Amino acid sequence: MTREYILTGGPGSGKSSILLALEEQGFPISREAAEDYIRLRQAQGIQEPWKEKDFQEGILKLQIRREARTHCKEIGDPYNIALPIVFIDRGIHDGLAYAEKGTETYRKIEEEARKRQYNKIFLIENLGQTERTEVRRENQEQSLELERKLEQVYERFGYKPIRIPSAPLQERVNTILKNLG
Repeated sequence: MTREYILTGGPGSGKSSILLALEEQGFPISREAAEDYIRLRQAQGIQEPWKEKDFQEGILKLQIRREARTHCKEIGDPYNIALPIVFIDRGIHDGLAYAEKGTETYRKIEEEARKRQYNKIFLIENLGQTERTEVRRENQEQSLELERKLEQVYERFGYKPIRIPSAPLQERVNTILKNLG
């Protein structure tokens, strides 16, 4: 059975850098679906894909496919390979902090979130500034608000997120690795 560890946090918290450092140390990772989905849609000519009606559903579908790959042994991989551990940049639950409550999309994300059981959630705390990019549109205040919402979402599903404070990259990675057991 694959042990799945979620790295979550507001935009610009350093999740991707931590994931790359973990990957460099030999751990399998799963990249953030939202950022890749945005980049894909922009490459397809949609400059602001977050304005599309089915934006969150597109991210959800990509996230589901990516998480299924971490369980390839359980879903009939012909090579019978399953990863023993994987670090995932954002879990299904993250979509609930971004989707509008009461919508059909929110309901779909919530339904999928109920099916998931992650081993631990690491809440990567804000680094003290959030730089906007063509993919990241949130400012510092919005990033901090999303961090708060993300913690609440995971707590609502029974998780106790482990907070990873702002610190040098390797220190953050070491804190995560010490908390795997």
